[in-house]
This record gives sequence, structure tokens and C-alpha cells, in this order.
Amino acid sequence: MTVFYRFQDSGLDDYNKLNNYVQMGFRPGFAIQARELTQMQTIMQAQLTAFARRFLKNGSATDPVNQVIVQGSGEDWSATLTSGYYYVEPYLKDVGYFVYNSSALTIPNINAPADGTVYGYIQWEEVQVNPDGEEHLGGGGYATVKVDETLKDNAQGYSNWMAPGASRYQINIIGAGWYLDDGTINLPANAAIVFYIEDGIPKYYDTGDVIPT
Repeated sequence: MTVFYRFQDSGLDDYNKLNNYVQMGFRPGFAIQARELTQMQTIMQAQLTAFARRFLKNGSATDPVNQVIVQGSGEDWSATLTSGYYYVEPYLKDVGYFVYNSSALTIPNINAPADGTVYGYIQWEEVQVNPDGEEHLGGGGYATVKVDETLKDNAQGYSNWMAPGASRYQINIIGAGWYLDDGTINLPANAAIVFYIEDGIPKYYDTGDVIPT
């Protein structure tokens, strides 16, 4: 089963790709359920993911030539992952998202052996943003919960106290790093490989094409 979000206070998404539901049909005279609105988003996201996987891998930059900059020689390299969209598939989820990185991430002092491989990756966090309530740390597969009261319904202030507003599922790219492919270190949680340096040659992870330096 695919889950749109892993929120700590709701389980509204029961989308299952095995059902092959590709569109929701709302009928006059029948109330719209919250889970139907949520599932509708997942249906569209699943369609987008199926298309994205034809061309991209988890961690792909949508404009790699301008977003992935790798410089150096010998065993001394550095990389900069600039602003732009990166394709991300969170752990234990069967849908992907295009997440915007707003500021450049620098990976310095990359020790790339002449006869080995190092991988450069991005790392992200999943956040549930509520318009009210309490904040909680993430864990057990659930996103961290934060509160942003500016998301409250326009009626907040407020006579419509039964409708404070929707929760938001947020993915933020929070860092980047590298590791040597020698079996001693694995890719961290909530991370995806963007590029690698193989035998002293930098390459895009999704295509294997050489990165201009």
C-alpha cells in the first residue's frame, strides 16, 4: 500500500496501486470525504512517479548540467549542488516528488581514490506541518510534526473553529555528503545518490554520463 504521508495524527490515505484507480468522480448530493481528497492527490502523484521513473532515479537533478558541479583532480575533489529541483522517493513510499533546493550545498574534501568509487548524495527531512496543535519529533516511520499558525483557515480568528485547516506534508533537502564504496559505510537514511566519482572520473548517478569539470 502506498501512503501519501506518514502523519502522526491521521491515516487518511488508503490508496493501493493494485486497484488501478486513476481518477476520482465526485457526485452531486454526496459529501466529499477527506480521504477522497487525499487519495486523489496520491493518484496523480503515482501517475507522475511512473513517468518520472522512465527517465530519472531517486536523487536525480532535473537540470543536472547546471545543478551538479564537481571539481578537482587526483584524490582531492569538491562538489556543489546548486538550487533547483531534485527527484526524491522517500523511504518506504511508492511515490516520488520533485523537491526544490533553495540554496547551494557544498561537499568539500572528497577523497576519491584512483581505483575506487565514492558517492555524493543529498539528504532530506519529512515534516508534517499543522495549523494548530502540538509539535512532535519524528520516529517510527512518522514525520516530524511542526506547527505554523499562519496556515489556519481564513475563518480562523474565528467563528469556524471546527475547520482550522489542512495539514501539509513537506520535504526539505537539508544537507549533502559523500562516502567511499568500500563496504564500511552505507548511504544514510533519507538520502539519495546524485553523482559518483569512479576511478577519478565524476559521473551523474542516473545516467552514468561524465560530469564536465
